[in-house]
Amino acid sequence: MNPSRKGLRVFLSFAALCVFFVTWTKSISHNVGIDAQPEDNLNENDSFLPVSGDPNDVLNRKLQLDQEQSFAEIEQSNVPWSGIENAEWCQSPTEPPLPYGNCEYDSWVFRIPVYGGLTNALHFIMKGAIWAFEEEVCFYVDEWSPTQSRLGAREPVEDSISPFLERYFERIGMPKDSEPIQKALNSNQVITPTYQQIQRHEYGRFSSGLTAIDNDVRHKKRSLEILKLRDIDNILLKKQFLHRFFRILPQLRYLACSRLRAQGLEDEYMTLSVRRGDKVLEFELELSLMPYIEKAEIAIQTHFGGAPPTIFVASDDCSVMQEFRELRPNWRFVGECDNATEDNGFVIADMKMWTAEQTDRHYQKFVSEMIAMASAKYFIGVSTTNVTYWVYFMRHSNARDDTFALVDANDNLAVH
Repeated sequence: MNPSRKGLRVFLSFAALCVFFVTWTKSISHNVGIDAQPEDNLNENDSFLPVSGDPNDVLNRKLQLDQEQSFAEIEQSNVPWSGIENAEWCQSPTEPPLPYGNCEYDSWVFRIPVYGGLTNALHFIMKGAIWAFEEEVCFYVDEWSPTQSRLGAREPVEDSISPFLERYFERIGMPKDSEPIQKALNSNQVITPTYQQIQRHEYGRFSSGLTAIDNDVRHKKRSLEILKLRDIDNILLKKQFLHRFFRILPQLRYLACSRLRAQGLEDEYMTLSVRRGDKVLEFELELSLMPYIEKAEIAIQTHFGGAPPTIFVASDDCSVMQEFRELRPNWRFVGECDNATEDNGFVIADMKMWTAEQTDRHYQKFVSEMIAMASAKYFIGVSTTNVTYWVYFMRHSNARDDTFALVDANDNLAVH
């Protein structure tokens, strides 16, 4: 039996909304297939697969090689670099998409809602998807239930953007109209994990996503038997899973990477992630940009040989560009903000009044920034935004903790 299933709390009895325990005994011998559709421009020459052999076995061997040195043992990361156009997020995926249709048990399914902003929603869905793969059950993403996603909700409701996620990314999970999902819906065998349940399952407790950098839980061994991933470092497994789960549509990827090429990101660079907007209302944020400058000065010495690199600034408040340039006029700051007008910070409540065109402009900018943050040699951000946690797992498997700094957290804390 897969250890992750022992004592699993399953939340059924849909009429009374009660919770009870269920234990499964399952076989872990499967023939893994591919159900999700790859990108149109992914051909056999781009494939990660060998001429013969199970794709998941190959990925497992790759992850095991990545683990020859643990995160804690690596003194300095070494990610190959030959310009932003050759960065992994600017290339067609080399990993196959997840086999969403390979559900060993289809009598019940997970429904995973879409909560909050984009990176909060994606991270929540990914943790739920990992859970579903652990249990070898199907899941689907629901932008309308139990509440409508704020990402696509518009006023009036008939102007809502639906589906929202598939406007920019390949489908995640099974289609709602697929036979397994419809069967479960018709028989009322649908489980909707709450945010708290997802967090407790993933971390063993309710967690903000930060823990002590030397906490063993960060690098616990995990397995996804249906993917033939066995005893893989927790962080490496999630990074690998994300690359098969989060697949930017080709036209958006091309647009984003074209914009980044225009920023002149040919050499290794640093990125600063500054979040304001509604986060100013939720947290007591450090509004001064000097903590970023101080962290950057340290990174310049430790990772850039003492010479300031190009610094890409990703922010929902574009007024920070001028502030940074005034603080360090001899440094080169670039960013999507130079071609945008988001001067007041992102406030999710404002989205309900956005047109489709405004929505596209915002997410073209944001996806460009996500790729830039994931591809940078060094990242400096803040712990109060979900962007930080999502980008951590987007980053290359060889980009370890020495390349990731937070201005508002102790150096002995890290993402897990």
